[in-house]
Amino acid sequence: MKLFIQIISFGIVFYTLILVALYFFQGKMLFFPSTSQFGDCPEMERRNARAQTIRGIRYYLETKPDPDSWIVIFHGNAGNACDRVYFLDLLKEFNSNLIVFEYPGYGKDLNVPGESIFLQQALDLILHIKKKDRQKLPVYLMGESLGTGVATFIAAQTDINGLILISAYPSLAKVAQYHYPLFPVKFLMKHKFPAHTWAGHTTTPVILFHGINDDIIPVHFARQQYLNFKGGKELVEIPDCGHNDIIDTGEKILQQKIRDFLSNTRP
Repeated sequence: MKLFIQIISFGIVFYTLILVALYFFQGKMLFFPSTSQFGDCPEMERRNARAQTIRGIRYYLETKPDPDSWIVIFHGNAGNACDRVYFLDLLKEFNSNLIVFEYPGYGKDLNVPGESIFLQQALDLILHIKKKDRQKLPVYLMGESLGTGVATFIAAQTDINGLILISAYPSLAKVAQYHYPLFPVKFLMKHKFPAHTWAGHTTTPVILFHGINDDIIPVHFARQQYLNFKGGKELVEIPDCGHNDIIDTGEKILQQKIRDFLSNTRP
């Protein structure tokens, strides 16, 4: 009996230590910025995308001679904006000014990555674009993985012409709970990114893309999030691809569907 109690006590202590580690190190488990410096990106330069900084907000900008819209891109949790040249390649035939936002704390920035600072800087960037654009071009937001929540938050705060979301989720807390079912991670998380709540506060048109074989954010999460949006919406499930190869595998589908989406939602 004594041995049994000792085993149970050890298990409780070990479980508690894991909970403490999950709480205090969750930032390291969620945000994976690369070590490269923002602005030091030959791949962006080769595509004529220039590094810009405005009041501490950093992004890469590729402009068109006579653009008909803006597309602002919010990437996933790993790497940095420089790694996302594949979005510029995906959208190279579009007559849109393209922006790839760099998260605070990424690209050797001294800020600490986190939900609140991501959302605030991203919103400030969009408000800046809308204020400075004399042509008043339509603004579209494209989010990838973690960035789908950032884009959805902005749409709930200010008028946007459309959302293009790749590998969306209802909340990162729900995704984390799915991957760690033995621990109450959804209660421990500081950076929940409750995109389901934000989706319910916008009527912005949205198109969602998701790989059927995604094992990081399984497709059932996108199906849940799709239902939370209140405006015009479409969910495109792409077969034979997962989380990290959806752009390559689904390139033609993405390009055609995005082109149709912009055409149908442009003022």
